Parts: sequence; structure tokens; C-alpha cells
Amino acid sequence: MSADQIFDYIGIICLIIVAIATGIDAALSFYIKRAAELKKPVPQQVMTIDEIAKFVVSEAATLDASGAEKKVQAVKALIDQANAEGKKVTEPVARGAVQHAYDQRQANASVEPADTEQPAQIGFLDSGDDFNGSSQA
Repeated sequence: MSADQIFDYIGIICLIIVAIATGIDAALSFYIKRAAELKKPVPQQVMTIDEIAKFVVSEAATLDASGAEKKVQAVKALIDQANAEGKKVTEPVARGAVQHAYDQRQANASVEPADTEQPAQIGFLDSGDDFNGSSQA
């Protein structure tokens, strides 16, 4: 194989790569233009049901309610958020996702840090060490 043939093949490969990239660019441009015409935003990030469940469980943990009430509110929030994002979620699936997120949260919370020893306080006086104003030299 000569050097001229190698350069010819490299040129052909480069043309193929440019053609594929141009096709992809045209397809994406068409999709974005069409989405703009339909007033449908181009998706930036798609959240899974699992991610939504983690957020609603964290939010429910801050509520001043019993555990059962928190779960009911978290399931409702999960269904509402999923519907807002155009995902259809049944109540049993939502309850399972919330329970799974809660179980994961509890498992992460129960992991003890490696250094559990409390540091000793320094620089404080006990009640018997108070300075009473007399000098003892």
C-alpha cells in the first residue's frame, strides 16, 4: 500500500466523519426548532422516580407529624411531582419508592463515623476551682 493510497483513505474517512456530524447536527437543530414551535421546552434533566422519592422523603422528614402522616404526604408529593413531569405513577409504586428512599436514608443515617470518641473539653474551670479573690502565693 502506497502513501498516496493511505492519504486517500484518510481523506475518505474524514469526509465520512464530517457527513455523520453534519447529519447529527441537522437532526438536533430540527428537534430543537420543532420543540420551540410547539412551545415545549427542551428537557434539561430528567429525574427518575427514585430521585424524586429521595427529595420528598427528605422534605417529609422536616414535617411535624407522625410517621404514617409523613409517608402519606410524601407519597402524595411524589405522585404530584411525577405528574408534573409527565410521568404516570400508580399509588403502589409511589408508596414503594417512598419506602425504599426512607430505608436508604435510615441505612445511611445508621452508619457510625469511625471516630466516635468525644474530645475532652479543655480550658473550663470546675465549680470548686473558682477564683475567690484571695491571693494564695
